[in-house]
Amino acid sequence: MNIPISLTIKLTEDKQSKSAPWVAYTPELDVASCGPTPQKAKKNLMEAVEIVLKGAAEDGNLKDLLLETGFQIKNKDLTPPKISIDKFIFNLEPNLISQIWLA
Repeated sequence: MNIPISLTIKLTEDKQSKSAPWVAYTPELDVASCGPTPQKAKKNLMEAVEIVLKGAAEDGNLKDLLLETGFQIKNKDLTPPKISIDKFIFNLEPNLISQIWLA
């Protein structure tokens, strides 16, 4: 039986890696993978997530894993934890800001 699970995917590029610079990460399950392109990194991440979920199911603790990572299970619905992207304002001295943008 197929169970749809919504996951957030954070993609970043590791400029130091030549063969697999793209990193895909899902915070809901704390799983990451990488690949030579964003698409391949996401595909590899989904394979890694599948391994984690199937392993938990085989061990008999899939429901516990999902509940511990913030998913809600009601009837036949699986609701992921809430993810938000918020802006935080930090007051930095000009000499510290110059570390980001050259003055």
